Amino acid sequence: MTSIAETMSPQPAPPAGLQTSSCAVGVRVFDNFDAVRADWRALETEVPHSGYQRLGWQEAFLRHLGHGEVPCLAVLDDAAGQPQALLPFVVRRRAGVATATFIGGKHSNFGLGLWRPSFAASLTADGLMAALRQIARQSPVPIDLFALTNQPLSWGGHANPFALLPHRPSPSFGYHLALGPDGDAVLDRVVSSSSRRKLRRKERSLAETGPLSFVVVREAAAIVRFTDTFLAYKATRFAELGIANVFAVSGMRDFIIDAASGEAPALELSALMVGDEPVALFAGTIAQGRYSGMFNAMIPGPMQKDSPGELLLHHLIRDCCARGLAVFDLGAGEADYKSHICDGIDPLFDQAIATTAKGAALAAALGALGHAKRRVKQSPFLWSLVGKLRRLRARPAARDRAA
Repeated sequence: MTSIAETMSPQPAPPAGLQTSSCAVGVRVFDNFDAVRADWRALETEVPHSGYQRLGWQEAFLRHLGHGEVPCLAVLDDAAGQPQALLPFVVRRRAGVATATFIGGKHSNFGLGLWRPSFAASLTADGLMAALRQIARQSPVPIDLFALTNQPLSWGGHANPFALLPHRPSPSFGYHLALGPDGDAVLDRVVSSSSRRKLRRKERSLAETGPLSFVVVREAAAIVRFTDTFLAYKATRFAELGIANVFAVSGMRDFIIDAASGEAPALELSALMVGDEPVALFAGTIAQGRYSGMFNAMIPGPMQKDSPGELLLHHLIRDCCARGLAVFDLGAGEADYKSHICDGIDPLFDQAIATTAKGAALAAALGALGHAKRRVKQSPFLWSLVGKLRRLRARPAARDRAA
């Protein structure tokens, strides 16, 4: 796709193929990764971002899971034409409305652009909105609505420029743990002595079945095996909970294997082993000293009584400390294990930014739905009720599998 750029005024007359407007920044929009690869690589080495914004993660995701999504990769330049930000969007039709989201959707715990901090700090709400309107016009599919979810208010100590525009709190928080050089000291800080004693008893119990080991998976054959194991464990668990299996989609297996492979994998798989059998699995992505957990699973059956998932989490935290990482996060969403192990939260926000009348109508509906979801998730009573209803719904399916 040919890029369209806006330049700041006063400036010389733009070259052929460029347009000018009152936008405070230059905008270039592309529909393929190759066109932005050099800019992305440069920004990735210099600006705050999570592992979900690594080029390798985003390319692998769109390659295997971007069904029906059209890339809309926007580069924002300063007055000198130097790249200052990259916004990795995809566009798809939603209820007849062309809607832009961050690449990764629900599988990306944090929706972010890549921003040079000084440039981001100089933006105004009007300037950012003007840039979004230009992106909407020049997108391969003209955009009616930007539906941007799970955005941190700040990242790496720098404010998120999208917070300049109207937004609402996300239904969930993000959860993180500050690390240090001594993994045991970190765990002692956040886990009570009684809980640690109980977990040591469970570890001894599990070890009676076979020798325990913690592994980070790097070999190609092991990546395939552990991916298949994870998907099987997860399918069983979602069926037990009565929840739609978000991993049972075309391309998910290929995405995990692709992202976890190569010399600089965008996804890292780890496991707690009993003998040669993985009894708990965890996957995360790493960027700038922060490990971001993406998904986990435990072996179904009686071994769950010994909490292999929690044991794996402790091993993984110690490993991250030994590697010199500074933060370990468990992403967004409510779960007891997150609040028990993490000592910090990441406030997140959602927003629906309309650029057409059609987009405004859907924005209102998304806003109402978002408020309702947050009310449910932040109410212990309502969230507990949701869990009970899901389990009741899952019982008939469980009886059918047992028959």
